[in-house]
Amino acid sequence: MKKTFLFLALAVCAFHVFAQNDGDDKTFKFGLGGAIAIPLSDLKESTTYGVGFEAIGVYNLSESIAAFAEAGIHVFKGKVVYGGDAGSILHIPVMAGARFKVNGFFVGAGAGFGSWSSSGTALSGFLYSPQIGYDLGNMQLLIHYTSGSVTGGTFSYAGLKFFHTF
Repeated sequence: MKKTFLFLALAVCAFHVFAQNDGDDKTFKFGLGGAIAIPLSDLKESTTYGVGFEAIGVYNLSESIAAFAEAGIHVFKGKVVYGGDAGSILHIPVMAGARFKVNGFFVGAGAGFGSWSSSGTALSGFLYSPQIGYDLGNMQLLIHYTSGSVTGGTFSYAGLKFFHTF
């Protein structure tokens, strides 16, 4: 886990050092990136951590307001229970939302649909995700809390996402 955090810190620094800001605040940006997550609530009982890959589209409605859409795939590593692996959980989030921006910083929230599956069992439900972050021009870094309501419980996680935008 320490190696993962070190790698992500180095990646963020490298993107920040080599990012080129063309001074043009594009109306639409598309981005690809990664995510790391710490499971909370009911998800914490059977998983230890999550990693994922996401795509994002951000449309600037004005200088201070933007709309976004995100979709991705996350894998949460299962805990070892009584000598056996509990199995990994696959999560597919799809959401849209709005952000309010000031001097590169943004705060926003998204809502949508989440699907969780493991060993032939699938659950799905409403998903929401408040987030706060910073736009570095060609890079976006954000902290989020994501929670989904499913039959019999709530699957929630907090994490860090980073996107390279084009």
